Amino acid sequence: MILTGSVDPECDPKEWVDPDNFDCQVSESQWKAQVYRLERRMPGLKIPNQPSGIVDLYDVSDDWIPIYDKSDLKGYYQAIGTSGNQFKTAPVAGTMMAALIDQVEQGYDHDATPLKYTLPHLGLTIDMGAFHRNRAINRDSSFSVIG
Repeated sequence: MILTGSVDPECDPKEWVDPDNFDCQVSESQWKAQVYRLERRMPGLKIPNQPSGIVDLYDVSDDWIPIYDKSDLKGYYQAIGTSGNQFKTAPVAGTMMAALIDQVEQGYDHDATPLKYTLPHLGLTIDMGAFHRNRAINRDSSFSVIG
């Protein structure tokens, strides 16, 4: 079995769905598009007679850059919009969120002056304004999981 997918190329039509009511069966047209593209990259690949696959939804922010921030509701914080690709950054995201929560709960105004977080092992500083819930959309984003 091979897991293949897409990075949302321009040639594929956008398909907007109702997240509470969507078809979780792979469509024949999407299956063919993915399998035939894969076969072009792996000549000789045996193409199954029956479509099969996994269909599900994932959450992304408008520019595909995660939101690591407090919410508008006091005491609630969010690490969302990653499409799941940020799992590899979980240790940094976790410590960064812990620092944010600690500072905001002590009265720091993260909305007025976004927190700057220093990576403990590298000494580099991350401006958490880049992950703020009210930030402007980053037009330089790849708008994909590629980064």
